[in-house]
Amino acid sequence: MSGQPKLQNANERMDAITQALDDYEKGCGLPASQMPCDEDELSEYFNMDRGAIEKLSGEDCGQIAYRLSQVSFYLQRCINREEARLAWANSTMNNIIDKAAKDFDKFIKYEIRVATIKGENSHVEALGNIASYAAQRVKRLAFLASSVKNLSDVMLANQRSKRTNG
Repeated sequence: MSGQPKLQNANERMDAITQALDDYEKGCGLPASQMPCDEDELSEYFNMDRGAIEKLSGEDCGQIAYRLSQVSFYLQRCINREEARLAWANSTMNNIIDKAAKDFDKFIKYEIRVATIKGENSHVEALGNIASYAAQRVKRLAFLASSVKNLSDVMLANQRSKRTNG
């Protein structure tokens, strides 16, 4: 990468960007992101059968709904973090590729230029790895936040039913 100042390690740069975004969230009044309950509590809620749910009081249903909403919020923040990493890595990688692609003969196909740059530039390779990992994490978490929120809604409906009928 001649003519450019020495680039910071891609992972170090990503960490700095993540910290800046965390600081932004803090400035918006959001507390640090942490899972609101432990694995055992969450497993209990996820694996309740109909009989266990029917035995719950309306108050218990409301409390469980609230906990599940907290988990949903946490999972959505995790997805947002990974999507931000993915966008940053892809944008940075594309900027480097676009600048380096100009150094190639104009008759070489753009796809070949990109493949060559990716193979020769370790920074672009590292950014590609970050993007790939973030994309895999987003896919793994996709729909989990809304699915947990749906469970919360079921508990709220159950709470309303118990108040009306009970």
